[in-house]
Amino acid sequence: MILGRAFVTLALSVAGCAAPAAPSRFPSAYALSLAGSDGRVHDVTAELAHARFTIFVFYSEDCPCMRVHEGRLAELRQRYGASGVRVVLVDSETTAEAARDAAEARKRGYPFPLLTDSDARLARLFGARFATHAIVVDAAGAVRYSGGIDSDKNVLHADAKPYLREALDALLAGRMPPVPDREPLGCALRTR
Repeated sequence: MILGRAFVTLALSVAGCAAPAAPSRFPSAYALSLAGSDGRVHDVTAELAHARFTIFVFYSEDCPCMRVHEGRLAELRQRYGASGVRVVLVDSETTAEAARDAAEARKRGYPFPLLTDSDARLARLFGARFATHAIVVDAAGAVRYSGGIDSDKNVLHADAKPYLREALDALLAGRMPPVPDREPLGCALRTR
């Protein structure tokens, strides 16, 4: 009997921890303008149309998983930028401030903008609950991939499974990603 209760408790706790599924489409009427570390205000919906694919990666200043993946994100931007792929970081934490995000992006040498989403609107829309959670959205607003950058967390391994890269390779070849939804690995976002 105790084992049965423990199983039910475990099942309920696991179900309660599941991240909500990302929407299948970015709402076209979703008005969201966010300050960027590049000094611009970004109309997120309008900017989707200017790239073949936009990768939103959720950010946490203190997360070691974020820090170790910065180089891999820069490599992705360099590798796929000419193919119309944009990389954008999003700070949806309660501590998010535009001036601080801009200073941090300069300090870290980011080749992509860091958007300040202090109300966590974008994080809630996508169901993002962890730093390094990557969402790939096409120019029409359809979500094509949601999950981890790769199989690493806070230590990089040469043999890591490149989940995001595999998804981009498939999408750029006109196919769906082999696994369009993966578990994101990273630090829990502190949102309101």
